Amino acid sequence: MVKFLIHRPIAVLMAFTACFIVGLVTYFSLPVSLLPDIDIPQITIQVSSENASARELENTMVAPVRRQLMQVSGLSELRSETRDGSGIIRLSFEFGTNTDLAFIEVNEKIDAAMNSLPKDAVRPKAVKASATDIPASAVCAVLSHRHPEAQLVYRQLQEFAEERRAGEVLRCRYRLGIRP
Repeated sequence: MVKFLIHRPIAVLMAFTACFIVGLVTYFSLPVSLLPDIDIPQITIQVSSENASARELENTMVAPVRRQLMQVSGLSELRSETRDGSGIIRLSFEFGTNTDLAFIEVNEKIDAAMNSLPKDAVRPKAVKASATDIPASAVCAVLSHRHPEAQLVYRQLQEFAEERRAGEVLRCRYRLGIRP
């Protein structure tokens, strides 16, 4: 092999040039993304009702929607969680399930469940999971004690987050772990 490389320098130069050109072409033609564009077989349903206890919300809204969603094809797991004022239903599908069609079917089941929900109920929201939903970074600020200056520090953190945010930054004061 070494003998070939020594006696044929032009062939080695041409092979190197070809590899270099192929590398340049692929470098500029490959898309750049955090994760590949894949369908995650998961859909989340968000149910909300102001001033409703967890038990009341479970009985009047989450249970009827859950009963309808159990009929969705390709469903492998259904989990629900209800808290005061809000509920979440997570649907996991078998791998290979077309999530676009499953999303349409889920919305149809939600529409069918609307007949059994209270008249003033807000339509539950269906959200399809995506690989781009993963946050690039997370910031958590926690104050360890209740000091009079804690409110000032909290306000300064809020102002800093609002001024310096880059791209889409979700701001939720309760996620900071600080309760004003």
